Amino acid sequence: MAHIRRRLLQLSQGLSLLLPLILHTTLAAQTQPTAPPASQPSAEERIGILEEELEKLRLSRATHSYESVGGLGPAASSAYTSGEGLSWGGYGEVKYRNYRSNYRSDQTDLHRFILYAGYRFNDWIVLNSELEYEHAGFEEETVVTEVSTDSSGLVTSSESESIAASEVAVEFAYLDLHFADALQLQAGLNLVPFGIYNYRHEPTTFLPVERTRTETDLIPSTWREIGLLLHGNLGDLLYYRAGIVNGPRGSKFSDSTWIRSGRSKGSQARAEDFAWVGQLDLHLAEGFSLGAAYYSGEADQGELAAVDWKSNLYDPLAGLNDSTGLLAVANQIKGNLRKDARLRVQMAEGHLELDRGPWRGRALYTEGWLNEDGVRAVNNATNKNIGKRVWGAYGEIGFNVLSLFASEQKLYPYLRYERLNTQWQTVQRYPGGEEDQLDLLCATALGGSCPGNTRSAALNRARGIIQSRAAETEAYGVQGLADRVNDQSIVTMGLAWYPHPNVVIKAEYEQHESATRLHRDIEGRRPSNNKVDQINVAVGFIF
Repeated sequence: MAHIRRRLLQLSQGLSLLLPLILHTTLAAQTQPTAPPASQPSAEERIGILEEELEKLRLSRATHSYESVGGLGPAASSAYTSGEGLSWGGYGEVKYRNYRSNYRSDQTDLHRFILYAGYRFNDWIVLNSELEYEHAGFEEETVVTEVSTDSSGLVTSSESESIAASEVAVEFAYLDLHFADALQLQAGLNLVPFGIYNYRHEPTTFLPVERTRTETDLIPSTWREIGLLLHGNLGDLLYYRAGIVNGPRGSKFSDSTWIRSGRSKGSQARAEDFAWVGQLDLHLAEGFSLGAAYYSGEADQGELAAVDWKSNLYDPLAGLNDSTGLLAVANQIKGNLRKDARLRVQMAEGHLELDRGPWRGRALYTEGWLNEDGVRAVNNATNKNIGKRVWGAYGEIGFNVLSLFASEQKLYPYLRYERLNTQWQTVQRYPGGEEDQLDLLCATALGGSCPGNTRSAALNRARGIIQSRAAETEAYGVQGLADRVNDQSIVTMGLAWYPHPNVVIKAEYEQHESATRLHRDIEGRRPSNNKVDQINVAVGFIF
């Protein structure tokens, strides 16, 4: 027992010494802060990192470099230069037009306000789109609100009012699949790769206020159709685009703007006929490139009937004796005549661009042509003298005078000269030509069983020949001559000031001239004679 008591006494003395130490260690551990793991930053460090990222984002927005990708304008390229997710941009043009005429009203106009919306799904799939608001989103139209008739149903009077019609459109909307730098596929509503302005029409990318007539009428601006386009870089110097799109509507063609009104614009487009297009751009040096394009496709879209202008002359031959041999010939010719129209549009162009040092410039030449049978079908359907062949060309040059003073701003005096003719060649009827020979055959061999006035306007239209609006232009009996107001020349002189790379202010004088010398084409009788000069002022921007 004594032994046990001694062991208990020793243990109690040891605990009395250890207990204060244990208590002190425990309390110290509870009062001292726990050190954070090395892999996790503290709250202060996380706030500092967030502030740095916000500053980087602010600086990147302030110093964002706008650059063209795939030939698109700088703002339209935002979907390609941004990271994954949503991107946006746009441009706008506000204009003042002063017509040097007593018969046309001067005008101010928010001509365009554009929004680009893009989305990068991953590193090889991009959605790009453009939403366009023209004329502040509205354009005035006159509509008939009330019509009065007499007891027989004849119109005796009518009342009309002006309304604001919507002018909103989708310029393009496509998916771009990047398989390789040399092989990309755009599917959807595409800009047609033809000319310069279709892809680069943002106001900061060209000097004058207005786009050229050559790339507005002959090459429709902005030309877009639904289809598939392959594009990409072939080496460092060559960029290509090629594909298939739906064809235009020939029934909408015009003598003054050629195929422009035939654009379907992706709105329930008729797809009976398609076209293919290809464009190459060769970048020879920094800021200098050459390019060319070709377009070919059908445009009747199942809406045009072939002009069977020969068969009615052969019908009376059926009453002749077969021994003449004419009946067999007539039946063979009639059997070879087409019943449905085939309207083919073909176009070619070549262009160059300069943007190097203080110099900026563009030049382009284009021709277009339609097959004669197709033109006859359009003429008969529209009663318009559509150009069988057309041509246009322009050149513009500007020099940044502020480059002489080492200024970051830019000021370009510029000059542009343009010529175009939307009726360079038309379907014409010459004295003694095929039509006259067939009429003579009908009048002699068939005993005069053909229509009496074989050179009448109605009979000519049935054959796809549209007589000139003015008898004095039908020189030497030729019918179907062009309207010479469509043979135009335009000289533009002006200034373009860039106080910021994304902002431009422009002012210019446009001198217009046309080849007509007819009295009925003086300004008072025909203000649309293409001879009215104008002063243009504009503010443009991209973002």
